Amino acid sequence: MFWKKKPARRRAPALGPMTLQPIGYVRNDVAQPRPHGWERVESEVVVLPEHEGKLEGIEGYSHVIIVSWLDLARGAPDHPETLTVASGNTYGILATRSQLRPNHLGVSAVALVGREGAVLRVRGLDAIDGTPVLDVKPYLPEYDAIPGARIPEV
Repeated sequence: MFWKKKPARRRAPALGPMTLQPIGYVRNDVAQPRPHGWERVESEVVVLPEHEGKLEGIEGYSHVIIVSWLDLARGAPDHPETLTVASGNTYGILATRSQLRPNHLGVSAVALVGREGAVLRVRGLDAIDGTPVLDVKPYLPEYDAIPGARIPEV
């Protein structure tokens, strides 16, 4: 054969701390974290003025993905390896949606109710008032929905 497949180059893993800056904040009437009941909560994602132009066209989507920093979890007294859920089953913390994760990132696919300038109105965001928002991405069913996905009994 006249060609050989080159071996994939592996880059060194990025080790050490990373610095992220919020692009906005959540505004709603929820003051304390809670495990359930987010599906009807309406929130505003207030994007900082320097990022408003980056929202152009987002209103054409029915849903968006919000990446947030669960800042109150940082001060939680317990950072467990595992979590026992309501069914009595125990899972590793990374196999749950708990906010007590190593990096306290929240990722939520939510309905986009509307946009007014730098403010996105969303429904179903599981984040309390004042939560820093790190990113907003459009929800794309061909990438973000997986038919036949399975979950364990909870």
